[in-house]
Amino acid sequence: MAPAPDTVRRERGEDFYRSFLVGYGALFFAPHPVSGALFLLATFAAGPVVGTAVLLGLFAATTTAHLMRRSRVELESGLYGFNGALAAFAVFSLQGETVELQLLAAGLAALTVPVTVWLLDGRWTTRLGLPVLSVPSLIVGLPLCYALTHYQGLHPWPGTMLPPYLTANSLFGAEYYSDTMRDAVASFPGGSPVLLLFLVGFGVYSRKLLAHLVTGLLLGAGVGYAFLGWVGAFDFSFVIVTALPTYLALAATFTGAGWRSVLYGAVGVVASFLLWFFLGLWLADQGLPTLTVPFVISTLSALLLLRLVPAERAPFLPRQLPLHQVGGPQLAERWSKDRQFGWRYWQETAGKLDLDWREYTDPQKVARARELVRRSQRIVFLTGAGISTESGIPDYRTGAVAWKQYDTKQFRFERFVASEDSRRAYWEMSQDFFLVLRAALPNAAHDAIAGLDALGKLEAIITQNVDRLHQRAGVADERVIEIHGNEHTVSCLRCGQSYDREEIYRWILHGVDVPYCSRCQGILKPDSVAFGQPMIDEECERALAAVRNADLLIIAGTSLEVQPVASLPVVALRAGTPVLIVNLQATDYDAFAELVLRGSCGALLSEICQLDTSRANASDPAGS
Repeated sequence: MAPAPDTVRRERGEDFYRSFLVGYGALFFAPHPVSGALFLLATFAAGPVVGTAVLLGLFAATTTAHLMRRSRVELESGLYGFNGALAAFAVFSLQGETVELQLLAAGLAALTVPVTVWLLDGRWTTRLGLPVLSVPSLIVGLPLCYALTHYQGLHPWPGTMLPPYLTANSLFGAEYYSDTMRDAVASFPGGSPVLLLFLVGFGVYSRKLLAHLVTGLLLGAGVGYAFLGWVGAFDFSFVIVTALPTYLALAATFTGAGWRSVLYGAVGVVASFLLWFFLGLWLADQGLPTLTVPFVISTLSALLLLRLVPAERAPFLPRQLPLHQVGGPQLAERWSKDRQFGWRYWQETAGKLDLDWREYTDPQKVARARELVRRSQRIVFLTGAGISTESGIPDYRTGAVAWKQYDTKQFRFERFVASEDSRRAYWEMSQDFFLVLRAALPNAAHDAIAGLDALGKLEAIITQNVDRLHQRAGVADERVIEIHGNEHTVSCLRCGQSYDREEIYRWILHGVDVPYCSRCQGILKPDSVAFGQPMIDEECERALAAVRNADLLIIAGTSLEVQPVASLPVVALRAGTPVLIVNLQATDYDAFAELVLRGSCGALLSEICQLDTSRANASDPAGS
């Protein structure tokens, strides 16, 4: 059923309101509607005329972007609004008739939208991976300022240019460090109320960003003071318009956080001062305001350097975030941790694969294990996550991959059933996990077990894994007991309707946050067992029967820490069935096992399952 017209209009109005305010928040690296509203109030408090112009610029740019039907993601990120606001600032950096300038500001703000679209859809973003920043407002604003100053006789406001008494020889001038100079230049536009509104706006968006703001202000003032005394420490166009945004961009927004990002941001502030000073002198000679030119050049140069320099050649440099991951210091920090965890995981996996099992496992033990397998005819495998890590599926328990970016409290079965927010969080995690599963392929361990199945020696595989790699390696479905279910099918908790996971994957890919059953609108859930969800009775009964009937239990790739599966070996041991353990880590049953082999499941299972077919058949009196 189509939504009512009133609902559609309300949703469009909410979208416009949100993108409008977020756009102004994004100008200060705090894209949040409340932050944007507070910043707008602060701008009006500092100067009502400029505040009105900014309001017009935001409205014109946001309206134009909506009319061009740009994506909701782009609109709500504030990409268009903040350049519209900067275009208005560019116009009002000149002295002229207020009404005429306001009309020019609105028109110029609208022009920034197609320029932003060109940058977003072109190589600037797609190939170079560079953010738009304030480039669109400069592309349209600088030529207009040049035309108005050179052909209409307008002049920039003094505060938008370098002070006229500064020259190329002014650096480190003793007179700029005097108390007299400090008393002359120490001020903040609008005073304490404006500063307070800005601080609250930053705090609403992110306390970490607020901490970075204070650091950036102090750093900007310190660098300005180092080069130009109190003039540099209190110059608005340097500290607020150049140094602070440069630091926030490089230390807290576009790189992966940590001390490398902070250091890189500090170096960027020094570079931005040199650009602001020398480029500002040249722009002043041309009769043009400085605007955000030094910030844009210094920041884009620093980001381009990160893009071009290979990480292994410069480990001291921070990593640049992909643009779709940009979203404030918390997201930058999480992304950085994820990357570090992921890289460490693959290094650990490579280390396991590169090691020869003969370096840490007695070959005689392997020979004895092979003989156990040869003599046995009803082999049961109990497999865990360690058997699939060599297929690129990270295990949760070792912490080698940042599964813990997700709040596992949301994934408990009772919360999943009770709360749509928990279901939304669950599906977000599950979607990420499924992307890993669908790309994974069986490895040497899966192939070795499938080889025993082909020889008729496999009774069953009891697997804690949800990846179905045993079946993909060629083991028949009826021999695989998925005691924790699987992620490749989805079922309705109300009517039992089953769905292929690929279908649900496509639903979510096309915008469905929380999928529901198309038959009865019941809750859908992957067929894997969640935390707190009852075990699958049928699979547990099959597992118990298989272990009781086994003449050899091989435990592979599991440390046996998850109950009740971890107690299954007790059934085999009490029945007198030999137990063989193949795992990298120790288990509670090592002391009771017939043999324990340490190492990669792929390498060791390939060794112990390589049987002489004729001898294997001869060892079976029934010839089966």
